[in-house]
Formats: sequence, C-alpha cells, structure tokens
Amino acid sequence: MFVKRFVAALAVVLVAVGLPVLAPPEASAQAIVDLPVSFQVQNVNRTTSQCTADGHTYTIRGHLTAPASVLSRPNPAVTLYVHGTNTGEWIWRLDSPGHDYVRTLAEKGHASVTIDRLGYGSSPIPNGFATCSGAHADIADQIVRQLRAGTYTVDGAAPTRFTRVFMAGHSSGALVAETAAFSFGNVDGIVLTGWAAIGLTEDTMRRFFSAYDRCLEGGEAGYPPGFVHFDGSLDGFLAGGLGPDAEPRVREAITPLYPANPCGVMVSEPVGIMSDLTRIGEIKVPVHLIFGAKDVLRQGVESYPGLFTSSDDVTATTVPDAGHFVTLDVNSSVVTDGIADWLDRHQ
Repeated sequence: MFVKRFVAALAVVLVAVGLPVLAPPEASAQAIVDLPVSFQVQNVNRTTSQCTADGHTYTIRGHLTAPASVLSRPNPAVTLYVHGTNTGEWIWRLDSPGHDYVRTLAEKGHASVTIDRLGYGSSPIPNGFATCSGAHADIADQIVRQLRAGTYTVDGAAPTRFTRVFMAGHSSGALVAETAAFSFGNVDGIVLTGWAAIGLTEDTMRRFFSAYDRCLEGGEAGYPPGFVHFDGSLDGFLAGGLGPDAEPRVREAITPLYPANPCGVMVSEPVGIMSDLTRIGEIKVPVHLIFGAKDVLRQGVESYPGLFTSSDDVTATTVPDAGHFVTLDVNSSVVTDGIADWLDRHQ
C-alpha cells in the first residue's frame, strides 16, 4: 500500500512540474516518464566508413523513456537506440499492446533514448543524398556525448547527465552502432538486433539493388529528392520485416509506417560493411547480439559473434520463429527480457 501511495504522489509531482507520466500497471512500482528530446548535430563523417555528407547542422528528435527514479540517481545509465534503414523510431515504441519496447524496458528499470535518424520521421533532411552511413555513426556519437554532458534539450525538464551510455542498433542501425564503437570508443557496450555484416541473403540483395537503381534515377516520385523505399512494395516491407507467425495486429500497426529512406545512407552501406569487417575486432566493450530464426534478410550468422575478438564479453541469442523486426515479432519477450538482463549486469 505504501508503494502505491508513493507512486501516486510521485506522479502528482511530475505532472505539477510539467513532465509527461505513463501510468504504471498494477505490477509495476515505477512511475515512468516519456519526454520528447532533441539534439543539435553536425552532419559530418569522421569515421573510416568513407562517404560524404553536407556538413550542415540539423536537429535529431526522439524521446527519453525511463523510470523517474533512474533520472534522479547519482550515476544514471541510458541506452541510445538506433533504428534500421527501413524503419524509424517507432520500432522501439510501437503503439501496440506488448510491443512498446521502451515502455517494457522502463518497467524493468532501464532508461532509453530513441531517435529518428537524420532523414527519417521527425528528423528530416531536404535531400536524401546529403547524408550517409558513416555520418549517421558520427551523429550517433555526437548524441552519446550530449547525453553524457547533459547538453541536449528535453521538453519540460532539465536534461539528465548520464554517466554510462550504451548504444543499441537494429539492422543497419547496428552497423551505425558498431562503426561508432570502433571509430570513437565512447560507448560502454553495444546491443545489436537483426544484424550481422555477414549472412546477407538473396532477399536482401534483391531489395538493395532495386532501391539502388531507383536512387540512380534520383528517387521516387512524391518524395523529396533522393528518397526511395528499400523494399519496393508494402508487401515486401511486411514480408521482410515480420516472420510468418507475427500477430495480425502488429502487421496492421506497422503498415502505415512504411518509410522512404535517404539514398545516401543506403548506397553507402556496402562500403560501411567492408570497413566494419576490417575493424570489428577493435571493439573492446561488451557486445550482445540478437538474431531472428526466420529473418529472411540475414541467415548463416552463427560465426558473427566470433569476429569481436577484442571483447571478452560477447553473447548472442536467437529468437525462435522471429523475423527481422525481432522487437515486434513473436517471442519478443525473449528480446526484452534478454536485453534487460544484459543491461542489469553491465550498467
């Protein structure tokens, strides 16, 4: 009874000072805040993943989702989540029961920052050729540094300075996380979902070369210059993202979220992968990998964890029956439970 009264009182205080509060379920004793955040970044590439960016300043937008108690700790930790090529921030916070990943992680005691990468969703860029994969890794590192220094913006609250910052990436967002880790050495650990720089399937290559051809034509009609769909069709997007056993309500929820992608990012990823494979052995921080057993875009990835030769803490999990979008597919609790346990051990 005391815990419930304390949570209720804390929620009243948070509302009074203007912080959004997600009402905790009966099983949770944590008041959870969900705050819009933004980061001023330079679209530059200082990694060894050779590609060009326009060098301009842009605003990256996202959310900080966390137990209120975590944000007031003396040495708080946070994980920055970077989505993949054909998704967006929504993959970490889908409005579908049981698949709001960051809400679940907050209920388990962890703080998360999710973003729309430059050129996606709430973080637009006027021309999709003006940024690239290496620049996205540089931008991710800039965000990590701002999270440590407390120099980002939080709507309605003062920014928290995080002592420990982890980075998690899904699909090509994991390529961003790996590139940032070996290029800048400024993260305390990385989590990689739906990704390996090996094991590309025919489904992946067919999608990539089709998108590449449309990029050569300048992009797709109805979108800013240099933007195309990776999958080519909505059916391809759903088949590439979810396994055959995915819940119909998840398919319905992601259907209107089918995104166009900046060409500069996609066409620079093969060079990024080659750079990644030459330097992945330099990553020294703990690494946790999660694969989907029925991921049509990545197969034959069992040897990939062994490439992290400088890290003495590499673990991997394969989620039964899951496709590429492992946080949204069947058995997604394996993902949330596994990452929460891993963070408990490392934060």
